[in-house]
Amino acid sequence: MIFRKKINIPFFFTFLFLLPSSVFSQIQNQSKKFDSIYYHVAVNISSANPVKAIHLADSLSLYSVNKYQKIKSLMLVADILAKQEKRGEAIIKALEVLEIAKEAKEYVLLARNYGFLATQYRMIGFLDKGKSFLNEGIKVSRLFSDKKQVVNYIAMCNQELAEFALEEKDYKKTIEYLQLAMLTFEKEENAQTKCFVMANAEEMLGRSYLFLGDVDQAISHFSKANFFINDAGAGNTIWASLIYQSLGNAFLESKNLDSAGVYLKRSLSISKDSNHGSLKQRVFRSVSEYYYQIKEIDSFTIYNSKYNTQLAKNTAEKRLMINSAYNSLNERSDKKSSNNKIYVIILMLLLSAFGFYFIRRKRSITKEEDSVEVSDKSSDFTISQKTEDYLETKLKEFEESDLFLDKNMSLPKLLGLLNINSKYFRRFLKNNKNTDYNNYIIRLRIYYIKEKLITDKEYLNYKISYLAEECGFSSHSKFSASFKSILGVSPSEFIHNLKDDTISS
Repeated sequence: MIFRKKINIPFFFTFLFLLPSSVFSQIQNQSKKFDSIYYHVAVNISSANPVKAIHLADSLSLYSVNKYQKIKSLMLVADILAKQEKRGEAIIKALEVLEIAKEAKEYVLLARNYGFLATQYRMIGFLDKGKSFLNEGIKVSRLFSDKKQVVNYIAMCNQELAEFALEEKDYKKTIEYLQLAMLTFEKEENAQTKCFVMANAEEMLGRSYLFLGDVDQAISHFSKANFFINDAGAGNTIWASLIYQSLGNAFLESKNLDSAGVYLKRSLSISKDSNHGSLKQRVFRSVSEYYYQIKEIDSFTIYNSKYNTQLAKNTAEKRLMINSAYNSLNERSDKKSSNNKIYVIILMLLLSAFGFYFIRRKRSITKEEDSVEVSDKSSDFTISQKTEDYLETKLKEFEESDLFLDKNMSLPKLLGLLNINSKYFRRFLKNNKNTDYNNYIIRLRIYYIKEKLITDKEYLNYKISYLAEECGFSSHSKFSASFKSILGVSPSEFIHNLKDDTISS
């Protein structure tokens, strides 16, 4: 299965915040120079050099000629923080700007800021809160003096609602929202802006069709996105890298490996110099898959290692981001309901942060020199000591790698990783571990989650369905039955006992 963005991984918000002021301008003759610099910083510099972008955004704020430009410059700072996945800091900044925009009665910027906050809350997994900000933005849009601005804003809200639908895996609804948004985008008079928003919409359409299994439609939309992003003058940005990666993935799915290689290498050349960890993770994963399919094992090993390293780094950074987000949300939550809100936020943020953590795939290539051809009819054979030692070593590596948590792990896949004959492997499990393949994998998963529950107290607050998902089970019921069979108690009882021990100690 080709790696696709499955969750809020995701990892990109809508371009609601990034549009130049020509889209939502309250002042018809706004400085073109300000617009030009703003767009260049927001689209190009912020992805390539965020430190420089922050300085330029601060300069825009310092030399702003009116409140509109001042507020917009501060919003740009929040956006740059979000691009670096410093979402806690981005939310803090955006909430500050929200109050300034309210006081100044800059309704267009106020609505845009609500849209930005909706995106950030969606990205950290708090979907209901995100939708509430979006609704606030729609209410404010009714105060716009120019009705065309209202239409444009609603179009961007439809695109953001498409993002929410994508998070919820309602791909048909995603397509419906995008088609509504694109009716307005296609009429945009500013050519650069039109190409930019159309590129994003087409890329999302492509992902939706890919998830629905329509590879041809996906390639068609990804190709249009490629055309638009280059016409927008953003062909070397992180957004372009995402489109190239998506297009490369679709070609991998259709087994068009030559085209896949072209786009994935193009995506890699951009992403490797960026500061966007989630993008790098996606690209390394896809590139490693590409090399695996064309059987360039050395390159596969290199990029699979890069993927796992980036995955670990992203996970650590997610933890820091979550703490920052907790603080910003906690400080601004109403005293009456703050405890309940933060509890829900913690749960949702952790689901978002670790959704991708255990979707890994590593392939070890080892030569087995003493493999002996065994007749399929023969059940009476022995395994040489050398082969036993080899299998012992490779299984230890497998158990330490957490690859057994992959839902797609199967006996044929494991045999490929071990580079061993099926009969040797089955005999080894029976003789040395007194088990078969299915029970071997199940025990590894149950003991993994047992260790997590004991050593990481956060896991005691997770739902059973999430624990099942994390350790590779396809259903809540199968996980619970396996847990009780192996450990003698149900997951709920085990967690309850651990909580009691924690309280008593």
